[in-house]
Amino acid sequence: MIQIDGGQGEGGGQVLRAALTLGVICGTPVHIRGIRARRKVPGLQAQHLTVVKALVEICGAEAEGVSLGSQVLMFAPGRIRPGEYDFDIGTAGSVSLVLQAILLPLATSDGASRVWVTGGTHVPWSPPTDYLQEVWFPALARMGVQARLEVERWGFFPRGGGRICVEIAGRAALSAVTLVRQPRGAALRGVSAVSKLPRSVAERQCARARERLELAGYSGEFAVREVDALDPGDFLSLVAEDETGRAGFSGLGERGKSAEALADDVVEGFLEFAGADAGCDPHLADQLIVPMALAAGTSRLTTSRVTSHLLTAIALAQQILGCPVQVSGEIGKPGSVTIEGVGRRRESAQGGFGPPPAVEAAGGPCHNSPSCPPRPSLSALASVVRKAKAADGPAIQRLLAHFAARGELLPRTLNEVYRNLRDFFVCAVDGEVVGVCALSLYWEDLAEIRSLAVHDAYGRKGLGKALVTACLDEATGLGVRRVFALTYRPGFFEQLGFRTLDKRELPQKIWKDCIRCAKFTCCDETALICETTPAARAGDQ
Repeated sequence: MIQIDGGQGEGGGQVLRAALTLGVICGTPVHIRGIRARRKVPGLQAQHLTVVKALVEICGAEAEGVSLGSQVLMFAPGRIRPGEYDFDIGTAGSVSLVLQAILLPLATSDGASRVWVTGGTHVPWSPPTDYLQEVWFPALARMGVQARLEVERWGFFPRGGGRICVEIAGRAALSAVTLVRQPRGAALRGVSAVSKLPRSVAERQCARARERLELAGYSGEFAVREVDALDPGDFLSLVAEDETGRAGFSGLGERGKSAEALADDVVEGFLEFAGADAGCDPHLADQLIVPMALAAGTSRLTTSRVTSHLLTAIALAQQILGCPVQVSGEIGKPGSVTIEGVGRRRESAQGGFGPPPAVEAAGGPCHNSPSCPPRPSLSALASVVRKAKAADGPAIQRLLAHFAARGELLPRTLNEVYRNLRDFFVCAVDGEVVGVCALSLYWEDLAEIRSLAVHDAYGRKGLGKALVTACLDEATGLGVRRVFALTYRPGFFEQLGFRTLDKRELPQKIWKDCIRCAKFTCCDETALICETTPAARAGDQ
């Protein structure tokens, strides 16, 4: 079970939603403490409670702490069940935020779903449903998620009462995406809408927005709408679109704020984005981190403004999935994000708060885990251990990311794999890379066995031993006298002639790599070392 600090980063509901989304998709139990700790009223409120209850229903989860105001939640997901669902927040809580929590689990499930959510469609501190339709959904479509949203009724603060219907195709295979180029020569369009207010308010907003855009050298088309809702409301949106993508900007009217002031705020948001060489507006950037982390391969985005929400999403993806992320830019300034996605996978679907099923990594066994496919017999394997080729890079990175997400290996970016490709041996079965291992030189007489991983389905077939032996043979050929390893599976290496030693006897390793590790001060791996001289090797056979 992963322990999550609910007060980290921006300290609001985003931590809860992202943690549960990732937990459900990966089948990982999570324990969240300090939910919304940085908010004036902490704990689960109506919208957050709806998120939890919705996910419990969708995946048959076991959950503790599911009550209004709760600041602690234990959540053990079960199997995701596509189907028809209807959720009512009961207040003006955001339907968009509920949808953001449940969309990816249903999109990656094994069937289509239809979902209704009732609450606030256009409310403060959340993306309006227009933004989901116009910006978020098209970006997700580029990653393989197919969904369609219809607003059946608008809902403003304070009573909400809005209702949306979302159709989700399911069976999505998330793919990496690159969003680094700002839409240039983009077509601008917008919506100015009012409920129970004079139409002239919406018309004034349009006029002011057009005026501001024209002064900056842009032109846009706006639709004026009078919508049906329980409460008075005022809304203005602006979307920039070209073949590279979309960006969205919007605002809500409030007591004492003129229609012109609202239009100024929306246009200023667009002009900030237009002045930066960025592919994503600030909101889209943080909303894409979770799907990027789940996608297979390297995703990259640039944004006109780094936000605390963006950094919070990144921290959660790293904690739960172990995916490598590189971030540039300060909060409030333009920046970029590169993510090595782990590939959507589900570790288990058993539910409960017990330990996860046994897994294999770095040569260890996988004892009848329900997530492991049937093992091929040894006689059926047409395996070969060879030096890695350039074309093997993505397969190596995916295999390492799979085990890094479990905390059993250090994550490696695709760039790191290629830069160190000459270190790697791979084991290929019928042409598919199912095992990897690297020999990394530290000094004249010292090298390390690292990044040893064998696909779950091929454990206990001798592939791990074959990979380590290939590395030891190479070390012998290079005249390297000692080879060490850091591992959670010391028994495997002891069978190959390694002996344990104090990690402090490896200063080269400690100050080159270990100091960069999150577990530097509390390392729980075992260090082992092996002599590569022919006499020593012969005695271990």
